[in-house]
Amino acid sequence: MPRSKEQNEEIRAQRKEAIMQGALAVYVEKGYAAADIKDVAERAGVARGLVYYYYKDKRSLFRDLFVHMFQLSNKHTRHHFSQEGTATELCRQFAHVMFHNLFESSVHVMFFFRMRHDLRELFTGDELKTLLWRDNNLQVLVETLRRGMETGDIRRMEPELLAEQYWGAMMHAMGFLQRKKRSLLAEGHDMEQVKQLLSPDIEAATESCVAMVRA
Repeated sequence: MPRSKEQNEEIRAQRKEAIMQGALAVYVEKGYAAADIKDVAERAGVARGLVYYYYKDKRSLFRDLFVHMFQLSNKHTRHHFSQEGTATELCRQFAHVMFHNLFESSVHVMFFFRMRHDLRELFTGDELKTLLWRDNNLQVLVETLRRGMETGDIRRMEPELLAEQYWGAMMHAMGFLQRKKRSLLAEGHDMEQVKQLLSPDIEAATESCVAMVRA
């Protein structure tokens, strides 16, 4: 019995998701220049020809991966800051989740550490203006901070500047935590031990980000 249109769409979505996950793993490990369609197919558990069925070449595949990851990030940020809670609480929770993603979603974190090196290789300047991954995330944060200023929860200053400061502090802390994580793993600690050892740093980094925005 032939598959329905809905079944075909579901299969197509599953295959593309597998390819995206394979491309993400390969990109984080090797970067764009050294990545190969063969490696992506192996990580995705699909035939190499299937990857070429959906993508004409490596560049189109990794362009799609970048857009996919930007959309996921924007969706997560918008969802988080749309929840109930004061602006301070939402900023604390967001930083805390971001820092713990170094363990829970480390592949996603490493993508965003790496991707800035390949943006110009994959997208033109005009295209980058339309992607606006960081700007979109910051705008969601700006809206939250502005609401917090109106309620007296967030210190009063230019909300765009405060958002930049908060985001920058969070990214610098993530870089520090990532380097320390690698160092501890190299010393022979397992991941659970690394989590415990970094727990005080994560808490301190979280509170530092909150202190930056709190009234």
